[in-house]
Amino acid sequence: MNMMPRWSGGWGYEFHYEYRTEDDLLMGSDALFEDFQEEVEVLHMDWVYTWKKEIRITAKLPYVINAEREMPDGSGGKLIQKDDGFGDLRLALPLKKYFNLDGKSGSWTFKPMVRIPLSDKDEYDFYYKEFGTGLGAGYEAETANFYFGIGTGWWIFHGDRPAELHSSVDFGYNFETKKANGAVFWETDLHYEDDESKTLSTGPAFYFNHNDTIHTRVEWKFDLFDHQGILDHGNGDMFKVGIGWVF
Repeated sequence: MNMMPRWSGGWGYEFHYEYRTEDDLLMGSDALFEDFQEEVEVLHMDWVYTWKKEIRITAKLPYVINAEREMPDGSGGKLIQKDDGFGDLRLALPLKKYFNLDGKSGSWTFKPMVRIPLSDKDEYDFYYKEFGTGLGAGYEAETANFYFGIGTGWWIFHGDRPAELHSSVDFGYNFETKKANGAVFWETDLHYEDDESKTLSTGPAFYFNHNDTIHTRVEWKFDLFDHQGILDHGNGDMFKVGIGWVF
């Protein structure tokens, strides 16, 4: 939820359920096979530990509850392919530089990352199942009422998977109630791969801090633009709901 503990010895964990659908099978921006769909359900399990506010470690492990996609069978019909099980374990070491200015606070982030496959490749894998290394960077700033964040991460894989870039720009409004606080965001993500695949998605998110220990988040994004460098699914949307605990 991007709300890491900022004190020495702080730790937390969270779970997110993600439901994703893709409507067409694309080559470039053209739907070569309309209504050839992909549907995926994933449980994301994330952990964080903070040695001190500038240094922490994160672990993210997805579990594919069910993934199913429709592919052409070569004779005018549809071939159904399925996948489930653990995805790739991602470890990161976020290094933070915080600042406090008049009426505004925020941070700069730099993080080395590694991606570890937990199973072998099959005919259809929603996750990549290849070793990867990456670097991420980001900037966040907020006032009592407003939030702005921008981030990017670059991955290189040690196999056939093309290198990829994930970038995001988020705007938010902070609010308070008598017992808790939260924020409403509008988030935009760019996913680019060096086989010329690129997807631009956007949508709202709602975050609520219930009591400084329990946090919840709901988000929905839809594809504004989808271009696939190889035959792949696109033109979809994503819904995610999560709960986390921080100590």
